[in-house]
Parts: sequence; C-alpha cells; structure tokens
Amino acid sequence: MRVIWVMLLVALGLSVPASVAAQSTAPSPTAETTPGMAPAADPDITMSSAPPDSYLVTEVMKNGWFVAGEAAGLNILIWSYNRFLRQSGENPGFRIGFNSWEENILNGFEWDDNSFSTNQFAHPYHGSLYYNAARSNGYDYWGSMPFVFGGSFMWEYFCETHHPSINDWVATSIGGIALGESLFRLSSMILDNTATGSSRFWKELGGFVVNPVRGFNRIVSGNASRVHANPAGRFPSKLTSSYEVGTRTTGEERVWQSDTTRVYMRMDFLYGDPFAGDHEKPFDSFDFSLQLNFSDKSAIGFAQAKGLLFADFVSESENAQHMIGVYQHYDYINNWVLEWGGQSISASYLSDIELGRARLATEFHALGIILAGTASDYESFTGRSYDYGPGLGFEFQTILFRNQRPFFTLGHSSYWVHVLNGNSANHYINFTRARLDIQLQHYFGLGVEYNLTCAIITASAPAAMPAWNGTRSWARSSSSARGSIAVSTPPKNSSSLPTSRSGPGWISPTCASRGCCAACFPIREMPDYGSVRWIRTR
Repeated sequence: MRVIWVMLLVALGLSVPASVAAQSTAPSPTAETTPGMAPAADPDITMSSAPPDSYLVTEVMKNGWFVAGEAAGLNILIWSYNRFLRQSGENPGFRIGFNSWEENILNGFEWDDNSFSTNQFAHPYHGSLYYNAARSNGYDYWGSMPFVFGGSFMWEYFCETHHPSINDWVATSIGGIALGESLFRLSSMILDNTATGSSRFWKELGGFVVNPVRGFNRIVSGNASRVHANPAGRFPSKLTSSYEVGTRTTGEERVWQSDTTRVYMRMDFLYGDPFAGDHEKPFDSFDFSLQLNFSDKSAIGFAQAKGLLFADFVSESENAQHMIGVYQHYDYINNWVLEWGGQSISASYLSDIELGRARLATEFHALGIILAGTASDYESFTGRSYDYGPGLGFEFQTILFRNQRPFFTLGHSSYWVHVLNGNSANHYINFTRARLDIQLQHYFGLGVEYNLTCAIITASAPAAMPAWNGTRSWARSSSSARGSIAVSTPPKNSSSLPTSRSGPGWISPTCASRGCCAACFPIREMPDYGSVRWIRTR
C-alpha cells in the first residue's frame, strides 16, 4: 500500500509541474477540421466558450445506468479481493449471501469498530472511486453525489457480513466527494490530449495513478490514445504546488533532546484563487495535501481536501477585496499520538488586501462538523481507540505575501466534538501555527515554523468505570519549531508520545515538541521535520 501512495506522489510531482510548464509556454492547440464538418470534439471532455479561467471541464455522454453498473462493478472487484485474496480468503466478514443480506436489511445501520485508517481514509478513498465513475461519465459535482451515496449504501448492505455502518456511509460518501473532485481536477492537469509518443504514455499513466476510474474509462473509450484538442479551463487561474521529502522527530518537552527520527514525503496543492474568478463552480478553488509517514503507525499520516462550493463578493475597493463563501472540508491525521479526521461544512469569510509590494490573505471558517473521529486515549465498549460524534469548530489563517510568495503565515484551529458513539465525552482540540519563509534565490528559500497543539477530553462515567460518577478531564499539549529549505518557481497567473497516568486509565497532562523543515499541519505528535521542498506556482 505504501508503494502505491509513493507512486501517487511521484505521479503528481512529475506530471503536474510539467503540464503547468507546457500550458504556460505553448499556444492552445486547435483541433483539425474536415471540410463540411465541425472541429473534432473530445468525447471525454465538454468544451465551452466561457473564459478559460473558469474550470468548465465535464465528461459527456451521461449514462446513469452505466455509472451505476460501474459503481457496482467497483464493489464486486473490491469484494472479490477481500473475499479471495486478502488473508488468503479466510476473512469471514466477506462471506456474504442471502442470509447476511437479510440480516443487514433487518438490522439497519449501526457503528463499527474498524481501524481509524480504514474508516477515515480507506473508505473516503473508496467513495472517490464512485464519484469519479460518475464524474468521468458526464456528471458534474452535484450530479455525481447520488452515485457515491448509492455505491456506499450497496457496499454496506450487500458486500459485508458486518451490519451496515453509519459512520462508514458518511465518511465514504461525504469524504469521497471531497477527495474525488480534488483528484478529478488534479488528473485533468496531468492529462494532455495533444501529447503523443512517450510523453502521452507517461501523462496517461500519471492520470491513471491519480484517478484510476477515469483512466480506465479513457482506455475503454479510446480517449487515452486519441489525439485531439484539450478542453478550455484545464488549469485554474493560479496554481501553487509543493513537494517535500524530510525527517520527522518525536520528542517530549524539548525538541533538541528527541532521538526518534522518521522519514516522510508530502505534497500540497493550492488550486485556484477565488478573487481571480475561481469561484463559479464547486472546487474551482481548493487546497489538497497528502503526507506519507515511514516507520509510523500509518503510511498515510495526513490528508486534507478543502474546496470552495459557493462564494460572492461582500465589498471591493482599490486595495482590498472581501468575500463570503461555503467550503467543504475533509481532514485526516493519523500517527502514533493523534487520530483526528472528519467531514465538515463551513461558512467562510475571505479577504485579500494589497499592502504596497506585499499582500495579506486571510481566511476564517466557522465549521459545522458532520461527523468526526478523534483519539479517546481510552478504549470504550466499541473496541475502538477513538470516539465518533458531530461538533463545531473554527479555523483562521492569515498569510503575508511578498513578491507574490508566502512570507509569514499565522493560523489557529479549534474543534469541539460531542461523542455519540464511544466514551461519554466531549473533545476539545486546538492547533496553532506560525511560519516564516525567506526567499534566497529564484527557486530556493528558507523557512522556520512553530506549532502548538492542545487536546482536552472531558468525560463522564466511562463504560469501564461504572461505579464512578461525575466528570473528569485530561489534556495533552505540545509545541514545536522548525526550519525549511524551499525550492520554488515564480508565480504566474492563468513513537508514541510518552504519557503519565494517574488513576485507572486516565491520562494526565503531557507535553511534546518538534522542530522541522518544510510544511506540515500541527498535530499532537509534534514531530521534527527536515526536508527539501519544491514549490511550483503559476
């Protein structure tokens, strides 16, 4: 599995920058015409005469029955792997039949006890496959949604002997939509319908790794080899991508005293700019991040997709612009200390302020957390080490740009989760981040970052201690500092943490720290990072 995700990082790392560079320098191709015939249209892509700044790519030839069949085929394929190959076919959870179907229908939804990585990452990625079955067959963001919910519903009721899981259905469907649209748009930048020879092969391969369902459909339809014009709106008005390889070190209290170093790889994409017009359709602007951790609890240590659904201007002046909007959020953090992941919708306020040669960009998100899972530090009757529940939260970030490059970043996030399944508790999680970046040359820069995080859990009468009444809380806090080496191109438009315990199973406050190179989001583990970072913007 780790090899697959390394391939994804490499595919995006090599394909997207090359595609951006080619798009920035080469003239737009023109489709060849035959007398008496219209220019050759791409059956895979719908062309539009609207401004190219707006992402207008949609697949054509809508066929709902075909998409439903493809979603069912995906379930059968994945079930076949689990039934006959995984664990040598000995896993009883996939020995389905009429009896299991009847029992699932009669029992209905409940909560499951699968691992955090399965529920909060594997299931959303599974959902992204359903989504792109529809997206690559003519449906837009909204039209693809029913197929995701329907495909996940089929899996929960008919592809496992375990009773249907409500948390799986939510994570697969809502998380899959966010991941699916992000991967669809990233694959659109990789694919190049005008390329030929080895260049075409590698671009199609990169697109297939990033978006396998779309790649399969292109092979079946013949679009993977046919030379024809690219669609309008293949690229956003602005794009920044960064790629990192570095080390992570977990330490307690003081980062310079830590001695557990691990390797990681990471990529970040800032796709589009709502103030430049990238707000007409869902995910015209979005942020996408993926981090691989080595010698850690999970290969996928961090993943995030945050896409703009709607936006409109509140006020505009010569030096400042302000917008309100709605975002969809998918978050996943999984390492030796922290488990945090969920799906959210936010009401957001965005600002872009010119300060002479500098520019200040701010974001504020008031979140409604649909469902989140977070580390409980105490296994409940569920058998899981994490709790589930809805909640509220807010995120704030401000970035000071100099010469169109990030110079200083300050951010804070706070979340509250009320547990519906797990320990009878409320979770409060806070992240604070400060980063300074200094450009050295045209392509290189240095950075330093400090992170502070605190997680507080307030519980009452846990299942394992029925004789104990009242409430009790515990907390973990940590801080970090880091520096970075960055490689960039000029912007263009168009270890577990040691804990001390007091009492049976209760965790008292502990601390950890980190120092790092390169970008990461604050997590409770607070690892050190040392990396080389490649940033590309357009």
